[in-house]
Amino acid sequence: MKIRRKAYSKLVEWKESADRKPLLLRGARQVGKTTLVREFAKEFANYIELNLEREADNNLFKIDEIEKIFSAACLLKGIVPDNKPTLLFIDEIQESPKAIMQLRYFYEEKPEIFIIAAGSLLEFTIKKVPSFPVGRIDYLYLHPLNFEEYLGGIQHKGAIETLQIIPIPDYAHSILLNLFHEYTIIGGMPEIVSQYNKDKNILRCCW
Repeated sequence: MKIRRKAYSKLVEWKESADRKPLLLRGARQVGKTTLVREFAKEFANYIELNLEREADNNLFKIDEIEKIFSAACLLKGIVPDNKPTLLFIDEIQESPKAIMQLRYFYEEKPEIFIIAAGSLLEFTIKKVPSFPVGRIDYLYLHPLNFEEYLGGIQHKGAIETLQIIPIPDYAHSILLNLFHEYTIIGGMPEIVSQYNKDKNILRCCW
């Protein structure tokens, strides 16, 4: 099940920005960073995904020349470079401080490539970066699902529409409150919400 995230519109704005820079997507594990980028990748003709927890992908960033890194990534993933819009996604970038540092050179030397990097606990990794590319990176923080996203995740369209009514109708108060209590118990991790939407077993979500 696909959960539409509010952050998707932020990615579209980033894509269309005239002064776009490599985007660093931050957030805790399991909040849906990778899933969000994979969905967003459908906006592009070409998509290259690297996961720096994989040795072969991580080794690419031991290369110093940006053009060679990109060419090697295309070859590794079976992509033929062309002039069509290309999204390069570097997942788990916290595994390579050097890769974080090299984002600035992608910005300077290959601005035509759309680059998103994602990672967890980046605060600790950033401290290890000898020359952090301040001013050459855009940032987006992805949180767990908010209440409206949760309602989308359980496919409750009526509740989403009712939330847009101001003031909320009297008849809807108790229904929405019960749904909110349900949300506070289940939480906002997309995988758990998807599982709950399948079987409606709240106990399984607490294991």
